[in-house]
Amino acid sequence: MSDSVSKTQYLQTILELSGGDESTKISNNQIADHLHVTPSSVSNMLTKLQETGEVNVVPYYGVTLTKTGRETAIRLIRSHRLFETFIAEDLDLPVSVAHDNADHLDHDATGQLMDALDSFLKHPKYSPQGLPIPDAEYHYSPEKLTSLYDAKDGETITIHAFTEDLELLRYVETIGLPLNSTWTIKERLPFDGPLILNNDERELQITRHAAEFIYIEQ
Repeated sequence: MSDSVSKTQYLQTILELSGGDESTKISNNQIADHLHVTPSSVSNMLTKLQETGEVNVVPYYGVTLTKTGRETAIRLIRSHRLFETFIAEDLDLPVSVAHDNADHLDHDATGQLMDALDSFLKHPKYSPQGLPIPDAEYHYSPEKLTSLYDAKDGETITIHAFTEDLELLRYVETIGLPLNSTWTIKERLPFDGPLILNNDERELQITRHAAEFIYIEQ
């Protein structure tokens, strides 16, 4: 992502990184790493979000969402992931294309439209990236996820989810790493090298950076 990341993406990121825990403070560096932006960009945006009453910033400790900020984040996550599901599954377009287009649709969608789309899609529980979709009452409990990078050598894992990042989605599509596929961690190359995954069909190399944003079932 670039430094032009929208304020709503910041709100979503804070909610995701906190695991839905309203008291968990998220550091500027965590946000910067997740959104691939500079720490100064994070500081500038958090100042704006605090002025609009959407976050509480505690210097040197981190940031939490206010009630207003949390409600905004959950509403946008719901609309974004429903649009992604429709575009990827009903229009049969790549998940990266679905994600990119959902970014342009989710901000202005009304609750009436999203409820109708939810009904049309038969109330999906997860997005095409494997991430939970808030329901019509905006109930939302982000899952505690384990990154691929944290898997042990020799371990057999199943790909559970990808973080919402356009570059990552394009990357996993390019190398052919689908959700729900099962792999064994063969080894990780030295000097911060990639992870080597294999199964009965083929072998893949996953960069360390990408592996930190790919989530697994063990």
